[in-house]
Amino acid sequence: MEKDLVRRLLERMGSEALQRLRTNINKDNTRASGALHDSMYYKIVKTRIDIYMANYAKAIDEGTNPRAGKPSSYFVGKIKKWMQSKGLTGKVRNKSGKVDINKSARAIAESIYEKGTIKRFAYKGSNFIDRAVNNIENEFDEDILAAFSSEIDKELEKIK
Repeated sequence: MEKDLVRRLLERMGSEALQRLRTNINKDNTRASGALHDSMYYKIVKTRIDIYMANYAKAIDEGTNPRAGKPSSYFVGKIKKWMQSKGLTGKVRNKSGKVDINKSARAIAESIYEKGTIKRFAYKGSNFIDRAVNNIENEFDEDILAAFSSEIDKELEKIK
């Protein structure tokens, strides 16, 4: 086994991790616009796999705690975009009696600030990252050990 083998193993693990992360957000029904799904990628750094994704992934994975204050216009805009991607118009009506997506987005944003996210996960998040990564680590344990053991043996042979 050579360092190339270790790198190939890490590449396989990275690819599998992304596949499982994407599968988890689909299964959990936490995929809205596809932006999180599309933002995911990984890099191999020496003997480590770094996985990157949109910064709001943490809120989906861990949920958010209630917070004080009013949501920003930026946050309300993100909620509106999410609603549109899901084909939602909301329920809040304006003075003329028409459904107002802006008011509905603000109501959702205020609810998130008051209660946190995501109700069906008891506001604790979907845990999609740990479920994907822990399974990968368990499945590749023996392969990782064998690859690194081989590398150590090879380096020791050079010293003799």
